[in-house]
Amino acid sequence: MTDTDGRSAFDSGLTTPDFAACLSMGLQPVALVQGFYVGQLGAWSSYRANAVHTYPCPWGWRGTNEHPPPGWLGTQDAVDEAWATAFATAHQRMVQEAEGLGAHGVAGVQVEMGHPASEQSTEVHLYGTAVRLAGTAPGSLWTTRIAGHKLAKLVEAGYAPVSVLYARCTAAMYEGCYMEHYGSNMVPAGTALTPVQDVHNLARTRALQQAWQLAGGHSLYDVELSAHEGEGQTMYVTCQVLGSLVRRVRPTLPLATPVSTVALRD
Repeated sequence: MTDTDGRSAFDSGLTTPDFAACLSMGLQPVALVQGFYVGQLGAWSSYRANAVHTYPCPWGWRGTNEHPPPGWLGTQDAVDEAWATAFATAHQRMVQEAEGLGAHGVAGVQVEMGHPASEQSTEVHLYGTAVRLAGTAPGSLWTTRIAGHKLAKLVEAGYAPVSVLYARCTAAMYEGCYMEHYGSNMVPAGTALTPVQDVHNLARTRALQQAWQLAGGHSLYDVELSAHEGEGQTMYVTCQVLGSLVRRVRPTLPLATPVSTVALRD
């Protein structure tokens, strides 16, 4: 676009310090670009979960019609795959918009995810500032959540941004066999069950494992891990990992020898 004087103009989502730091690196902001995805998840339930472990009954009740199914721990793989597809689609649309502007990368990417209508709906919105390096032909476009001095220090340390990363795991735990359903008199003294801890650990462990698989040998930087818990007869814990993939492009430069400038004496 152009302003009233006919000069090239742009829009940007960078803060003033980040904007100044990008300019100092030779990165010229081009435009604010975005990618968007809205979709609908099919109906899902604990019966579609991938069972990981079945807890034993602490009371030894077996084969009775009154006894509910034993507690179990599992993952909602189909739901996680649907969210991963939504994120990848929104990210690709943002990249395509930036490529159409001749940009080399997208800095300061913001990620917004939610349920616009119900728990079965998905909404993913990515946006950031497309940047161009003057005098350089467009190549493989990179995206990163960082910008400004953090991006400058990353490059100074010998790394270059690759892409924004997203991974998640939704773990489910059925409480049918746990003491809170029957009262303390039904459980022998000293019985220790950790269903809530187990479902949280499973969600976090699987999400981080998936993130490392997606990294494909690159390093993870600026990682943000968040978990959401949903309660009911079946407890769901969703752990999400957001970060930036970076690759080493040169050895780290040696640090300068510190020079004493002030001497403190008694």
